[in-house]
Amino acid sequence: MTFKDILSPPTIMVQVCTRAFTDFCHNHLAIQIHHAHKSHALDTERVESSSGPARTHPRLADLKPTTVGPRVEHKDEFTCKGGVDAGRLVNLARKGLYSTAKEMGGNVLLEEKWDCEIRYPRSQRRDQFKVTIHYSATVARSCWPDAQKPVEIEAAKGIKGLMTVIDRHPEF
Repeated sequence: MTFKDILSPPTIMVQVCTRAFTDFCHNHLAIQIHHAHKSHALDTERVESSSGPARTHPRLADLKPTTVGPRVEHKDEFTCKGGVDAGRLVNLARKGLYSTAKEMGGNVLLEEKWDCEIRYPRSQRRDQFKVTIHYSATVARSCWPDAQKPVEIEAAKGIKGLMTVIDRHPEF
């Protein structure tokens, strides 16, 4: 606490005292105290990336598919520790979507689009991350094989470090 904090309005002083009490409980008593407050978005930092608008992989762009099916979506939620290799996680989400497409009778994905959001707390457990990936594409059947690679994978922004996936929740 600084001299400036003492002279600040009472709301800031309450926040400083609350934070000090929470830190004490966490560090010395192993108790987690969660506060519901308006600035929750400020307590979590985000790294977002996406493929941009829906597009077909360049390898299949000039190809006319024999049949075109419905648009399908896949959502994956990962808990990672140490770092985030976003490209690898986007690829896993695509594989999940591709297996759904195969079950529907398709063998290629067209008009692919993905979004990746990495959330992590500012203070406690800075090495643990929540990653949400939404992947959507149109299922099609073609005489050419699927590219087996997400579109615009170079745009995936991660967090440096050795990634360990602790948990995965796929949703179709």
